[in-house]
Amino acid sequence: MNHMQIFVINTPANPKLSVITWKKTRALRWNDFKKKPDFKSKASASSAIGFESKPFIEHIKSGNRFRFKIKDMQLNAVFIPDLSWVMKNISKENSKSLLKHEQGHFDLAEEITRKTRTQVTDRFYDKSLAVKGKNEDLAKKYAVVQATGIRKKIEHKLQKEFKTQESRYDNKTNHGLIQENQEKYNKRFEKLRV
Repeated sequence: MNHMQIFVINTPANPKLSVITWKKTRALRWNDFKKKPDFKSKASASSAIGFESKPFIEHIKSGNRFRFKIKDMQLNAVFIPDLSWVMKNISKENSKSLLKHEQGHFDLAEEITRKTRTQVTDRFYDKSLAVKGKNEDLAKKYAVVQATGIRKKIEHKLQKEFKTQESRYDNKTNHGLIQENQEKYNKRFEKLRV
């Protein structure tokens, strides 16, 4: 008789930090930026953006044998409030456009996540994990180690792509100061909320 159980590995990069997961109905607000400003920086604000992945693993026990499969790999773009900051002396006029630019960083991460999500699903859905271990607990631990390795590779790929795209975004918009280019990005990011 087969016994099936699905469990989730949720190991954020830093479990001590709370995050805001990207949602189309939730825009960033200045009170989301919790870190003290970096007065040495030339920037007026800084958004800490990251990625989280959660593999859903199916555990199939058949007699003394154990099988594990990745049933799903949830990917999310996240904003990290405790690592994000804004200068307090920004005019109201500049504040609105700067917040829109910072939201753009978060939107960019979501855009990259969506593209990667399809590739990950195609590559890892129903992927069997090789298991070792003389008992169920050891086999499960080994499956978790494998899934964690896969998860870290995916998150590394997301971060690498994000750094490249983020640099291009800041260069083309001059950190939000070139209104015409910023507006092009804003229109592009609006499609994420449809």
